[in-house]
Amino acid sequence: MENARLDFVETLSESGFKVLDADEGTQWDDPISQRVQKVLDEKINPGVAGHGGWVELLGRKEDTVYLKLGGGCQGCGMVDVTLKQGIEVMLKEDVPEILHVVDQTDHAGGNNPYYQPSK
Repeated sequence: MENARLDFVETLSESGFKVLDADEGTQWDDPISQRVQKVLDEKINPGVAGHGGWVELLGRKEDTVYLKLGGGCQGCGMVDVTLKQGIEVMLKEDVPEILHVVDQTDHAGGNNPYYQPSK
């Protein structure tokens, strides 16, 4: 259990603490993707977790990262603001090699958005 991480999981079907192996979730071989993942883990996800959301790194190609937003962020009416003024700004500030952030989320499939989208 050395270097294990503790995460709180709260979904419609479950809630509670989950113990993660120190290497769990660290699937990136290249240093830039690892730095992006660190920003997501330490800065972005704790912030969006307050709205029941999370952000996942799907991949990186050159100066572009591809993200998936889930939980309360999926289908949220404020997702564009969160992405452009929050997530993208933090990633570009902490990982200057990243110039583009692409949201690959199926927002129409969101079941419980924090803010309802406008119609």
